[in-house]
Amino acid sequence: DSINGILSGSNQWLNIAMLIIALLRVYLEVVNFDFAELPVTRGMFKDKADAQKFHKQGFYLCLGYIVFSAPFTLFS
Repeated sequence: DSINGILSGSNQWLNIAMLIIALLRVYLEVVNFDFAELPVTRGMFKDKADAQKFHKQGFYLCLGYIVFSAPFTLFS
């Protein structure tokens, strides 16, 4: 049940899903996808430089998640 799933150790399927999402985010950065042109981003930020800085921080978070969680997820 869901309560035991929350109280137990980490959920491997959730870790795999988050790892796939992080890899997709890094891929989009590599192919130069312009995150600043997304409608939600345009609504949040008026200045394109602020939006790019915000998305660059998200890119670094995804890289950190991949570096620190991929070995534990893949070797478990």
